[in-house]
Amino acid sequence: MDWHLIPGDRIERSELHDRFGGRIHPRISPSRTSPNILLFSTSTAASRFDGWTGEHVHFGGEGGVDGTDQKLNQGNGALLRHEAEGRALRLFLQPAFGPVEYIGDYRLDSRMPFAQVESPGDPRRPLEVRQALVFRLRPLSGPPRGLPDQAAAVTERQVTRTAPGIRSALPGQRLAPAQQAAAEMLARYEGFLRLSDRCETAGYRIATGHSLSEMQVELFDRTREELVVTLASCARPGVWEALGRLNDQSRFFAPTPRRALLLPGQPDPDLMDLLLSQQVTAIWPSGPFSYARSEAGPAATRR
Repeated sequence: MDWHLIPGDRIERSELHDRFGGRIHPRISPSRTSPNILLFSTSTAASRFDGWTGEHVHFGGEGGVDGTDQKLNQGNGALLRHEAEGRALRLFLQPAFGPVEYIGDYRLDSRMPFAQVESPGDPRRPLEVRQALVFRLRPLSGPPRGLPDQAAAVTERQVTRTAPGIRSALPGQRLAPAQQAAAEMLARYEGFLRLSDRCETAGYRIATGHSLSEMQVELFDRTREELVVTLASCARPGVWEALGRLNDQSRFFAPTPRRALLLPGQPDPDLMDLLLSQQVTAIWPSGPFSYARSEAGPAATRR
């Protein structure tokens, strides 16, 4: 059957599938009876990344509800292969009730068909993060109507200076109690640096390219050329994670900065040895308005 819908047309989803095939429930519904893949943007959390950037429609992939990363299989794989298989991408707005609205005809961006983003797999467990896919669709029938505005994906690495501070990195995610405690520690230390040590401080956002997620450098002591990560606990698992963050983020600065870990108290001797072995300085409060620092250095200087 030839496609006859034009943007703005409304149709019951059951009737749409009767005419053009595809399954009635998924967001991505490839048809076996017509050369179409039907895409449905809803008002649910599954569509949190859907929107219009001014150049592309972002359309979130499916899967990964068990906390695992989304994969390029099933509906996601069919969407990725749509041109090779001669299928058109037909986008619809699906409200909570009533007919769906046809938005238009699309194709994947050939240079960068999708971006990756870090996202909670289940809104009820916002701290369990997995990697999701966001497809980048180019309109073939004019700009869409009815989609929210979205920020475009950054295709190249970018490091942008900001104010220092811990911010929520994911849409709709609130600071957990430990993050809130770390934010308060960071604010006190940053104030100490500016007022007592007369240091220049900054924060940074790092876009890695081909991703909608950004890394946040919560504090950079520009006077010492030192990148600081804050932890509300001296527990070993958190220190492991913080070391990974320091190693990852320091790659984006030239020359490579010193690295420091701000802790609520002096770490035990074994964790101090671990930090020294990684040439990471430990910083902790030594009084109401003072801080102690370890001396980071190569393993040969340790005692």
